[in-house]
Amino acid sequence: MRIERPDLIVFDVDGTLHDAFAWWAPLIRRGLARFAELTGLGVLMPDDKTACAVVGMKDAGVWGPFLPEEHRHRWPELRKVVLPMEVEELNSGRDYLFAGVRPLLAHLRALDVRTALASNCRQTYLDAHRFGQGLAALTDAQFCLDSAGGVDKAGMLRLAVEAFAAQRPVMVGDREPDLEAAREVGMPFVWRRNDRCDVSGESDAVWDGPPAQLCELLLLAPPPEE
Repeated sequence: MRIERPDLIVFDVDGTLHDAFAWWAPLIRRGLARFAELTGLGVLMPDDKTACAVVGMKDAGVWGPFLPEEHRHRWPELRKVVLPMEVEELNSGRDYLFAGVRPLLAHLRALDVRTALASNCRQTYLDAHRFGQGLAALTDAQFCLDSAGGVDKAGMLRLAVEAFAAQRPVMVGDREPDLEAAREVGMPFVWRRNDRCDVSGESDAVWDGPPAQLCELLLLAPPPEE
């Protein structure tokens, strides 16, 4: 699809704006150890690559891969154990957004471009980002799987477009579900390059991370030089 100067940019969070890889692998191993202690269930501890492979997926796609095949239906139990650890980490005062994300979002606001978040998570985890990482103040709207009583990522994109009556929205994300949602609603998609998937051939543009590059791809004025 042809990219025009957007009036709304919808960002995925984990892997796109947020460097979950800085803390996720050791935390899920700690959570799995606690889960095994509580349930007596044998689990294998994932290496960093295996742990990070689930980042950006949703519900069973995040938690199920860490459980034995015959117990994957118990993923909500694992999430219940690990979620408080995630919330504590995101509220620890450490900055886990990728370098340049904060000034990028401030620059987009200065350009009068609306920004929204669309994350395959639940409200408790999103709120940890909104307040613990400051994304509520940096973006104009934030959506998750619990928004509007329950919605998928395509539904989040529709909610964002409706909220701002956007005429030229763009989705920026790092995983297959982001691309699929953008295509479902007919929205241009910019892929945030990563080594967990490769949808460069199906995307409308590829972003390597620098704020100035994203602005160029979206036909926006570059951010001021630091």
